[in-house]
Amino acid sequence: MVRPARVSEPSRAQPLPEPASLTSPAETLAVILEPRSRSELYRYLHRLRELAPMHRSEALHGRPAWVISNHALAYEVLSNHSLGSDSHNAEIFNTGPTGERFYELMKRTLLYIGPEEHGRLRRILARFFSPRSVGQYAPRIQTVVDGLLDQAEKRAEVDLVKDLAYALPTAVICEILGVPSQDVSSFHHWLNDFARRGDVSGVTPEVERKGEEAVIGFTEYFLDRIGERRAQPREDLMTQLIEVEDQNGKRLRDDELVAIFILMIQAGHETTADQIGLGMLGLLRHPDQLELLRREPDRISAAVEEICRYDSSNQLLQRVGREDFKLGGETVRAGEVCAILSGAANRDPAQFPDPDRLDIERPRPHHFGFGAGNHVCMGAPLARLEIKAMIGGLVSRFSGLALVEAEPELRVSLVLRGPTRLDLALQS
Repeated sequence: MVRPARVSEPSRAQPLPEPASLTSPAETLAVILEPRSRSELYRYLHRLRELAPMHRSEALHGRPAWVISNHALAYEVLSNHSLGSDSHNAEIFNTGPTGERFYELMKRTLLYIGPEEHGRLRRILARFFSPRSVGQYAPRIQTVVDGLLDQAEKRAEVDLVKDLAYALPTAVICEILGVPSQDVSSFHHWLNDFARRGDVSGVTPEVERKGEEAVIGFTEYFLDRIGERRAQPREDLMTQLIEVEDQNGKRLRDDELVAIFILMIQAGHETTADQIGLGMLGLLRHPDQLELLRREPDRISAAVEEICRYDSSNQLLQRVGREDFKLGGETVRAGEVCAILSGAANRDPAQFPDPDRLDIERPRPHHFGFGAGNHVCMGAPLARLEIKAMIGGLVSRFSGLALVEAEPELRVSLVLRGPTRLDLALQS
């Protein structure tokens, strides 16, 4: 039986306006930034696109940025290789001296370093994250999935988020890196605190403090592991990255390694787990598609692409140019940020007919769930393997899958989207 959705404090607040009543992009974006809008996010993204597929705003960064909400403009930005990342993009995390460690770390990650360093690091990392390289992990991923589903099969209900979606990518990325499984529980709270600090809205002093503690904890942990690997190398990715040399024969610095490892452990579990949760939620709300996938399991690859289009776990992509350029009839000045609302672009009716319907027979959708262009997510091949294995396994293993709650609670973050809990009733 489906239980009614939990009544939370925000539901008794002033109701959100109907999208059609909003008449300016500024007020529409303000609603989108409200955590209360998460369950209705796509209705407001549609409205923003209708009002202004591209508009200038300071709401996301505290400084001017071009907010883009249609597919054509998003593609134009993402496929422009003269645009890229920049440490200025990390200004959204600059909350002052009390949040300095998080801000300084983010500036060193692959997401925000300048084009020269970005190119250097991508060339180093590409050999380890190509589809061919990550293909070697497919049997191990399937083994982990089978074990998790064996445990789930013993129960009438399971929390997909905690018991399956987070458990899989966390186990896989830690095993690949060489992080002992017993260490994961000790820094699980850092993962949550780091993700919460990374949102663009609602950063309270408490969230900021916990984010700083997470950075300190992760940094100390990985510096210790780096020291151990240098003294006694192992057969793991951490050792390989410590020993690898760039085209000039130089090895990665400790601060570069720490930033890479933190991003891998964070992005390697967070966005994938969220996408698994969103994918199953989408299929359960489109039972005809769930049954089609059960009858024709070979459609799983197409289903994963459509799932990533329909409801992406990554809702914000940013690019910055080094020179002025024209976009949508406007001049984007050098150094200005283009902030792409990928969920809006992925449901643009000009690109995707009937965009609010999940359709696993849709011709391969050109979505932005993993970004695009020279900043496409390097972990995408691994994430696809994990999503395919878990969703494919659930659908094939259980003849009955049902939501226990009609409206699962979604996390408050705008940048990272996903259910905080997803209770499923299982029938083998």
